[in-house]
Amino acid sequence: MNVVPGAGDQTAKVQRLLGTKTDRFLKLKFDKGVYKFSGTLRIKRENIMIECMPGAVFRFSSEINSGILVTHANFTISGATIKGNGRSAKDFYTGYGVLLNGASNCVIKNCTFENISGNNILFYPSGNTKGCSNNLIQNNIFRNPAFDLGKNGDEAAIMLGYSGEGYQHNNNVIQDNDIDGGFRIKIGIGIIGHGHHNIIQNNTVSNCRNYGILAYESQYFDTTLSNTFIEGNTVRNIGEHFPNKTVKGMGIYLMQSNNSTVRKNRIFNTLLNSDQTETLGAGAISVSGSPNSIIEENFIDGSFMYGITSDYSFGSKFQKNTVQNIRKSGAYFINMSDALVEGNTFKNIGETVVKGYFEHTSLPYIQAQLVTDRFKNRPTGNNFIIRNNTFYTDGDVLFFSGTKKNNGNITADNFIGNNTFYNNDIISFRKKFREVVHFRNEKKNSNFIKYNTF
Repeated sequence: MNVVPGAGDQTAKVQRLLGTKTDRFLKLKFDKGVYKFSGTLRIKRENIMIECMPGAVFRFSSEINSGILVTHANFTISGATIKGNGRSAKDFYTGYGVLLNGASNCVIKNCTFENISGNNILFYPSGNTKGCSNNLIQNNIFRNPAFDLGKNGDEAAIMLGYSGEGYQHNNNVIQDNDIDGGFRIKIGIGIIGHGHHNIIQNNTVSNCRNYGILAYESQYFDTTLSNTFIEGNTVRNIGEHFPNKTVKGMGIYLMQSNNSTVRKNRIFNTLLNSDQTETLGAGAISVSGSPNSIIEENFIDGSFMYGITSDYSFGSKFQKNTVQNIRKSGAYFINMSDALVEGNTFKNIGETVVKGYFEHTSLPYIQAQLVTDRFKNRPTGNNFIIRNNTFYTDGDVLFFSGTKKNNGNITADNFIGNNTFYNNDIISFRKKFREVVHFRNEKKNSNFIKYNTF
């Protein structure tokens, strides 16, 4: 069915068309022109396709009643330019471009989103029990977002969220999108919620204030966000503009996203205007509370804090990454064990190249952070294998430190052990080898340094 632009508000007309042929597949083909909408377009049935010819523009005049609300499966929109009014919505749930509300098997592709008042694309559960699964968000362009809720919001170009329990967003694919946050929105692509096997792949994300790409378990359960796959994305210019400061600014951030993979991403110029408090892991790639994750073959160039940070991510692997032009350490590990650090290259690192600080997880403040019991009451800083890496540095290569019980907040000893540093290539013009690799507060004769070249 062909649709042509008309004079004035087209909301009622298009809504009527969306209600036709209710017993079979419906395809609406929009010709070139501007379609003005004063209210939300509602997809109230399955099996609808909106196909837009080049130059077809959907212009929404309200930052409250706007966008396309999809509550049923098998909806597709392609080729549309979706424009907001350039004014920010006042809350997280209005002003959107497209909202998938418990909808699955939907496709949003080849669209352009401009001046959108809220989240450009938002996945949201229906009734806190039915998530959005098997959707494809592909080859869309996001420009000039208007959404700004102030300092503490989670405004995003693409968001899978949000709060609540009992739902899963599973098996969604977000790929080949081009996002310019204009230093207005906080997040390029985000999962803040629950789900498994979501893929974020080959996107370009730039100029966001908090995170380029985020996978964050909002309810702090141990297994409700897992197997997130983040591959082949390009992320640049993440953080705040002067004079504003931020504790955030990470290129890619995993928070309790277990068994996840971050692979072959290119990340530039992160942690802009960091407040340097390190309340959160301040890495271009940051992996927090995400055990058994794989961080490999990424290229990081430019971080105003750390290259890679990882805390409480037991059993994770960090392989074949290139990390360069970093103000602090290339890699920083906190309160974890059983990690593999292999085949990485570090260049132009401002401080100790690989740093680690390790406490016993029985400490009260750690007990309060770890909601599940799996990693409570155990030592950390053990069973690291650090091998076949290349370090270009004239400073310290490695400094791992355990902790001793004191009269303050450290109430348990944590002596590190069974760590191996071997077959690494250290390219330097200053210090002797034994002077650049350090283990402190260690179990006697339990850490090994061998077969390295200097």
